[in-house]
Amino acid sequence: MSLQRRLQNMKRSEDTEQMRVIAWRNASVTRYPELCWLYHIPNEGERKNGGKAKDMGLTKGVADLHLPYPKGHYTGLYIEMKWDKNTLTKEQTAFLLAMKEAGHYACVCYSAEAAIEVLTKYLELYKNQMIMADALECRSAKRNKDGILVVH
Repeated sequence: MSLQRRLQNMKRSEDTEQMRVIAWRNASVTRYPELCWLYHIPNEGERKNGGKAKDMGLTKGVADLHLPYPKGHYTGLYIEMKWDKNTLTKEQTAFLLAMKEAGHYACVCYSAEAAIEVLTKYLELYKNQMIMADALECRSAKRNKDGILVVH
């Protein structure tokens, strides 16, 4: 059964929104070859082998998706996926701010559609160009109190 078909039968959640982003990536890699490098950082949830995972480098707060490909003014892209009323943890806020300061585009997206729009805008940047919050056409794109772009 295809991912698209499985998603039709699943309740929407942060996981399913991220799966939709990856399904879009898989379907769009011909148009945007850089998307082949977009990957998920498995950093969420409870783990049976938490000690081993930490020993292997698991770090609280690291964003869900990473595209280590420079575009425009940025050295890479980090997206933290959220759903419904979930909010950033202090570790996630610290990580996104640190990545922003290091030259990455870093944001929080509350839907697959928002993440896909951010990815598309990012991939279409020219050298030294930046993404402005008002350039995003989502229902809502604004900076939170910490200066992190939140896209709904």
